[in-house]
Amino acid sequence: YDLCVLSTPLVSNNDNKALAQMIKVPLEENGFFLEAHVKLRPMDFATAGVFVCGSAKWPVDITESISQGYAAAARASTIISHDTIEVEGATSFLPDYNKSLCTGCEVCIKVCPYNAISKNENDEIVITQVLCKGCGVCGATCTNHAIIIRHFTDQQILAEIFAYGGKEV
Repeated sequence: YDLCVLSTPLVSNNDNKALAQMIKVPLEENGFFLEAHVKLRPMDFATAGVFVCGSAKWPVDITESISQGYAAAARASTIISHDTIEVEGATSFLPDYNKSLCTGCEVCIKVCPYNAISKNENDEIVITQVLCKGCGVCGATCTNHAIIIRHFTDQQILAEIFAYGGKEV
């Protein structure tokens, strides 16, 4: 072959980490923004109402960036075209918090993928229900059972296991 093509690599912006924390969206291992689902929701973030396109997702050429920009604008217009907006959420699976059982270890804050758990000025755990998607990671990691996911208490899970032929504990 008589052709040699050299190109400079495209790297993620240094400010992506700060922006991701500000708008509460995840980054992938190379520092690019991570969409909610690559096939089903390619323009959406896990955080509702925030959209991504172009080289913010991964290195793409100008044609693909324009196409993704149109797609992200179309997704945003489907939301802002309504008079009212309903926030989706798994309200039946939101965590219940018992502050008397909490030791303040902050594991729940570290593991929450949606940054829905924080501490207030009194050094108490606060769960922001609007940001919570009901994934249950906080409840699963709380060793003191201070966070219980609704409809998934230990007793309910053990009852299901027993109903399916498991041994009663």
